Parts: sequence; structure tokens; C-alpha cells
Amino acid sequence: MILELVRSIGSHFTHEQYMFWTRVQGTLWTVADVVLIFYLIRITNLFRRHLKLRRHLGSYAVLGATLPFAALVPVVEDARTFFYLELAVTVPHFLLILYLCLGDAAKALQALSSRLSEG
Repeated sequence: MILELVRSIGSHFTHEQYMFWTRVQGTLWTVADVVLIFYLIRITNLFRRHLKLRRHLGSYAVLGATLPFAALVPVVEDARTFFYLELAVTVPHFLLILYLCLGDAAKALQALSSRLSEG
């Protein structure tokens, strides 16, 4: 029954409606990604500062490099172009998440352990 409802709704979408809602969804996800990754970089930099390690500046540069592509997501008309723009934005974002989480996991634990032992 639910599958039939989804098929019914999907069969009544025009290409323009589909692209409109795809752009809305893509824009919201992209904004969420940028905000979350920005704060993830800031959090890892707090851990690194506590350990007196060099901050992540390259991560900010990678995040910033995706912003021009992210700005085009709401206005693109072509589905193929939308797909490639989303790839240009999300692939670096996911790689940043992996880099920050996996690369700084031990440093985060070390900083937390150090902080807890101090006081």
C-alpha cells in the first residue's frame, strides 16, 4: 500500500517539480554538511590546542574550496550538473569527516584524558 502511494506521488511529478524539490533537499543537506564540518574542525582544533599541536588549517581550506560549488546547488537547472555539483561538494566533505574523526580520534582521547587528570 505504501509502495503504491509512493509510486502514485512519483508518477505525477513533472521534471521541473522534481528538480525544484531536489535542489531544496540538496541545498539543505549541503548547508547542514558545511555547518557540521566547520564545527567538527573547530572541535578537533580545541583538542589539538590543548595538546599544543598545530591546528587544522588545510581542512578549512578544503571546506572553503567546496563553497563555490555549494552556492550553485540551489540554482542549477540540469539534473546531470546537479549530480556533479553534489559530488564536488559531498566527496570532499565525507573525506574531511573521515580524516578528522579517524586522524584525531587518538588525540581527542588523549586531550580528554589529560583534561580529566588535571582537574
